[in-house]
Amino acid sequence: MFSKLKEKKKKKKQRPEQFMSLKANGVAVDAINFALCRNPDNTPRLEIRTKNVAEALHYEHVDFELKTNLKLIKVGGNFREAINEKQFKLYIFDVDNYEQFYI
Repeated sequence: MFSKLKEKKKKKKQRPEQFMSLKANGVAVDAINFALCRNPDNTPRLEIRTKNVAEALHYEHVDFELKTNLKLIKVGGNFREAINEKQFKLYIFDVDNYEQFYI
């Protein structure tokens, strides 16, 4: 006679992931954004955009600590190149170590 009533569960609105901070070898870097991508030869790379020259990124090997509102990412990278864009500086690193932790 009676059918089971199903309760509708409210879906939690998930916040979008937002960039919080970046540390390079323990030094805070004023970065605009970062992206983990792949090179044309399918090796992972890290791209970091800054407004000005970031001297903490001028090393052959850098250990990064990237923090977002959802997770902490630890990346080790070897410097590949730096590109001057019109308003930004783009630093590209080849990734050799990657760890990700959810906060």
